[in-house]
Amino acid sequence: MLLVALLAVGGAAVVALLTIFSIAAWVAYQLTGVKRLPVYGHPSQFGLTYEDVVFPSRRDRIPLCGWYLPTPQDGRCIILIQGQEHHRNSPGIRALALGRDLVQQGFSVLLFDFRGRGESGGQRDSNGDRERWDVLGAIDYVQSRGIPPERMGLVGFSLGAAVAILVAAKEPRIPAVVSDSGFLDSMTYLKRMPFYWFFLPSWFAVPIALAGRWFFGADFSQVRPIKVVGRLAPRPIFFIHGETDHVIPPEETEALFRASDNPANQLWIVPGAGHVRCYSNGPEEYVAKVADFLQRYIQ
Repeated sequence: MLLVALLAVGGAAVVALLTIFSIAAWVAYQLTGVKRLPVYGHPSQFGLTYEDVVFPSRRDRIPLCGWYLPTPQDGRCIILIQGQEHHRNSPGIRALALGRDLVQQGFSVLLFDFRGRGESGGQRDSNGDRERWDVLGAIDYVQSRGIPPERMGLVGFSLGAAVAILVAAKEPRIPAVVSDSGFLDSMTYLKRMPFYWFFLPSWFAVPIALAGRWFFGADFSQVRPIKVVGRLAPRPIFFIHGETDHVIPPEETEALFRASDNPANQLWIVPGAGHVRCYSNGPEEYVAKVADFLQRYIQ
């Protein structure tokens, strides 16, 4: 009887584990899925000089597509990093219009599509993990044009803001970062993930992270800006967030600002602006503040 009981308990434990990891794998599958949106708009609509470019992500060599907008001097470059489901000309961000404005401020600009988005290769999202390799590939590409990392800036939006911080923590030669509508920690989000009509217990974050790594090559536990933001000092970060952002609350950027612990950093909470709508909310003020920050720190 004892053996039967032990077998029953063991069988129940196996079923429970299989159920947990089946749910975790389903959630990881959903998190890494991408709805590829077609790229629309074009630099020619703004009368910009441009090049269609393709370059590889740094580690797995996935081809990434983008536009390079050179200035006549072409000695400094800003890499614009889009968000979760967007391509290089995100409608919410109005990225190409912002690129034009930065060109007018004397910066060359690289806009590109993350893996699995727009016209780039790859089939799945990794919620910022392998997108770090994409940004490092963008840095490699700009450097191949003769511009050293010391003369590059990263401007990221939402997921792109998180990735910009992670990359700058790894690449100490990047002199300045603009983080627009960023978040604190992907593991925090995994702790309140929905599964159909109910929320999973917070401990499900661990099996979800494991499933993402094992099955989809996406290590969500690596996407934790709050853990690395302090490493950028003394290099400055300009934190920007919309006051009425209902996707990522502005309190997360305020927490990043406090954790960064660098007197050179700046914080701007934009009144009345929603998620990644700070530039759209007031383009002239946005460009004036961002350009002043970049001009000061990228020589």
